[in-house]
Amino acid sequence: MVASLDNIKVIDVTQGVSGPLCTRNLAHMGADVVKIERPEGGDITRLWDTVANGHSSGFVYANFNKQSVAINLKTAQGQKIIKQLVKDADVFIENFVPGTVAGWGLDYESLKILNPKLVYCSISGFGQDGPFANRAAFDLIIQGESGLIPTNGTENEFAKVSLSICDISAAMYATTAILSALYYRQDHGVGQYIDIAMFDCIMNWMGYFPYMYWYKGELPKRVGVQHHTMAPYGPYVAGDDKYVIVSGSTGGRQLWVKFCEVLDCTELIDDYRFATNEMRISNRVELDRLVTRAFAKHGADVWIELLHQAGIPCGRLNTLADALNHPQAIYRNLYTEVESTLGPVKMVDFPVRSSVTENNCDLGPPVLGEHTMAVLRSLGYTEEAMEKLKAGGAIAY
Repeated sequence: MVASLDNIKVIDVTQGVSGPLCTRNLAHMGADVVKIERPEGGDITRLWDTVANGHSSGFVYANFNKQSVAINLKTAQGQKIIKQLVKDADVFIENFVPGTVAGWGLDYESLKILNPKLVYCSISGFGQDGPFANRAAFDLIIQGESGLIPTNGTENEFAKVSLSICDISAAMYATTAILSALYYRQDHGVGQYIDIAMFDCIMNWMGYFPYMYWYKGELPKRVGVQHHTMAPYGPYVAGDDKYVIVSGSTGGRQLWVKFCEVLDCTELIDDYRFATNEMRISNRVELDRLVTRAFAKHGADVWIELLHQAGIPCGRLNTLADALNHPQAIYRNLYTEVESTLGPVKMVDFPVRSSVTENNCDLGPPVLGEHTMAVLRSLGYTEEAMEKLKAGGAIAY
């Protein structure tokens, strides 16, 4: 089998999570990703820690299967190298504060003259225009500006989403948009510009919350580990003090009846307080008290089996260690180990599986500037020329 993006070349001048995670996705699909990094320090995530066999955990997460080329984009020589790389590239992606790359002559309007077929993607906090366009933004800032944080946590205290969810959502939309643009180019022969805003992306992921506000004038209350629109739904402590996550209602009566029968609480089926999903949400405190009392009758394993046999969605509340050793993860070979200059590094493998194309991961996370010389040689630079560029601060290796 072959990878779906074989022969696609990506010039990646992003750092952090949003851009690098997007290009990691493309790399796993077979794209040749050239990661451009600052000669001094490289990607900002390189500085987080050294826990992954000498690599930073944050850098490793988003930077498998790429070549690292250390180029100073603020220098004329560095900008010249980027323009040489762009001439036969398919994708260019950046995530600087809007206006930054234009100051270096690396904006879309400048680069499309060199390569009209170029798909150019910009990721930023708030987009390329509007009153917030020139603001730098990290994940936590977007979580706050989007109203996401107040929807998480308990009644007494809000909480951020533990993952960099705004970065991740932008990465996924950018990946989708780039693939769409490449498909369009195949039929029409031209590239295009893509503007991805983290703020826009996470607002699109806000699900049912906007509808609560638009149509009921309600802001979502914090419900901890429960669900805003379904009850009973969440983790309940079993008789052995372990938690069982269960969905006892998706809004319909059939699942609710089954749930009550399994819990041996048939008297609740026609209790007017719990007659509909909306009624169960309104009376959630009393419902949870009754469900918790019922769950105390058996241990978690017994409940998992009873609920599963009845066709009621359920599961365990695992620790991360439990999840990493999950039998399903082991069965599906979810983890792999890739060699790097600093030694082998584990990774959670790319989750897409296809009957025709394969995923690609030949390169571990690169050390800073590991591939500078090889890439510049491919452009015709001699050893002497590279030494001069290095001495002038334009590149590093």
